[in-house]
Amino acid sequence: MNVPADWPLVVVAAGAAAFAIYVGSDLDVAIPAGVVAVAAAGLLLAGSGRRLAWRRAPAPAMAPPTAASTLRAAFRAGRSGRVTVLAELDRIERNGPHPSLEVRSALEEARIRNLPRAEFRAYVQQRLETIEAADR
Repeated sequence: MNVPADWPLVVVAAGAAAFAIYVGSDLDVAIPAGVVAVAAAGLLLAGSGRRLAWRRAPAPAMAPPTAASTLRAAFRAGRSGRVTVLAELDRIERNGPHPSLEVRSALEEARIRNLPRAEFRAYVQQRLETIEAADR
């Protein structure tokens, strides 16, 4: 078992806190015991801050997905990824030229999702051209 080097401070802090609680209304004893408990806890905190030294988190093993990689995966997924493509187009449009873009109905979304591949790509192309034209 790996016991930390400052285990005596843990024992002192816990013991002093327990003793202060035990004596209860005898403030002549409870207050000094509480002060000892708080001081020991403060020393524990100060000691742990020195050891940790605000280390940076280790680099993730895998980079988080970006919008481009998410979109690429959505296009590769075929019809099942089309909802993601539509949501990303809506997000781009709402962050840009049309912040009050209405939410499409489920029926309209199903219609777009079920378009043949060429028509869906034409729809996406048209949406992108509309977004680009509005940004000029």
